[in-house]
Amino acid sequence: MQPWNLVIHVGYLVIFFILARIIRKSIPGFTKLRIPDAILAGLMALGAKYAINPLAEVTSGVLALPQMNTDTLAGIVYHLLAIGFISLSLKRDDRKGRGRTAISAGFYNVISYCIQGVVGLGATLILTKTFFPDLFPGFGFLLPFGFAQGPMAGTMAGEWFDTLAKSGLLPFPDRVTALSVGFSFSTIGFLWACFVGVPLMNLLVRRRRRRKEPEPGFAPPPPVPEIEKTREGKPDIEGHFVDRITTQIVLIAGCYLLTYLILRTFDWSIHALLAPASGEGGMVDTVVGIFWGIQFVFGAVIATFVGKIVHKLEDRKVIKFPVTDNKLLQHVGGTAIDFMIAASIAAIDLSVLQAYIVPILVITTAGGLVTIFYTWFTVRKVWPKTYVEHFVGFFGDHTGTVATGLALLRGVDPHFQTSAASDLVYGSAIALPLAFPLILMAGLPLEGFRTGNPKLYLIALALPAGYAALIFLIWFIRPVFRYLTKFSQEK
Repeated sequence: MQPWNLVIHVGYLVIFFILARIIRKSIPGFTKLRIPDAILAGLMALGAKYAINPLAEVTSGVLALPQMNTDTLAGIVYHLLAIGFISLSLKRDDRKGRGRTAISAGFYNVISYCIQGVVGLGATLILTKTFFPDLFPGFGFLLPFGFAQGPMAGTMAGEWFDTLAKSGLLPFPDRVTALSVGFSFSTIGFLWACFVGVPLMNLLVRRRRRRKEPEPGFAPPPPVPEIEKTREGKPDIEGHFVDRITTQIVLIAGCYLLTYLILRTFDWSIHALLAPASGEGGMVDTVVGIFWGIQFVFGAVIATFVGKIVHKLEDRKVIKFPVTDNKLLQHVGGTAIDFMIAASIAAIDLSVLQAYIVPILVITTAGGLVTIFYTWFTVRKVWPKTYVEHFVGFFGDHTGTVATGLALLRGVDPHFQTSAASDLVYGSAIALPLAFPLILMAGLPLEGFRTGNPKLYLIALALPAGYAALIFLIWFIRPVFRYLTKFSQEK
């Protein structure tokens, strides 16, 4: 049964996606709630898991049911997260000024990571000094990973457990608990996106219409680009009929393989150079583990560069046939992220969360409220013409994933007419080099826990706050701000 394990888990998710669609179509008024099918399917899978797994223990033979396993679901999340980001990053986008507004989105992303990290870690340190003295001090750093990067919090918590376990330390009782806690942060983030984001979206739409402001998201869709028109009825490769989806999958797989090779090279190099000095289970292992946990961001950056090269070769007629297909890449990326969201929710083990439910709710509530305020401040200053679209997209992104942001964005920008959609994707890629210091900072609570040095917790609290202030000052220097907002603010 082991070779079929992955397929069966995907099959379970397919069943719940079908049920989610039936519920949406059958129950009057349910569509108005605007709960994405992926979240509904994941919640049903989570509930059904507690019926399927006990039955699997008592059935045998032909009727034997395979259990839904947290580690298998976590593996699905890990890889689909990268596939989704790579797919979206390969898309062609020739809109004027996209680069400038994407840089602003990158600055927003970095500041958001910092603020959520400070809120999460600060709340955790307060909890450890009051009601939960045994709480892992780095617990709150799962907030930016869970809210700003979605299910990455689960994989990151698993990496933390594996890294500290090498030193004989356990931040959580076991790996399943670590995964479940991490995925709980992302699931509550999804719920914030749905049950807070949707009402906020409707409120802002009514506000804008009441003020009779323009609604750029509802403008007529642009004409089909000439390069897209050339695809109709033609093979992707001259003389060979290759299905277009095959071409897209080859590109995605190639970018993902390149991502693995680069991370593998980095892993080997940093261990060869620095591990002898730091020792087994030291800071090097912590940093390397974090980098493996964010492999999807590396994949997005690589895919962006690959896409740029391919698009340039297409434009200069070096490649005489269209290679990338935006519509298919959108479908592949959307499918991957939908299944990733459902799998991340289904992976939660409710039985291990009793000891953590209060800290999780305290930290996520503080994080959600703070995210509303700094996102509103930012979009009103930087994107005054499309503040509704950007608020909805960024709030969905920074409480769930890019997919959640895109799902909410469709409610106010169904054809992605504004720059909000591309800002979500490319802003994440642009934020990567700026976020490198934060990746190192995320290792400080682990190092403090490993070495028993509580000063590192305070340093980990102060550094993101200072870094956010620095990025904010650079962003809002008048010449820089005018340059970056030329196209987002011009009349």
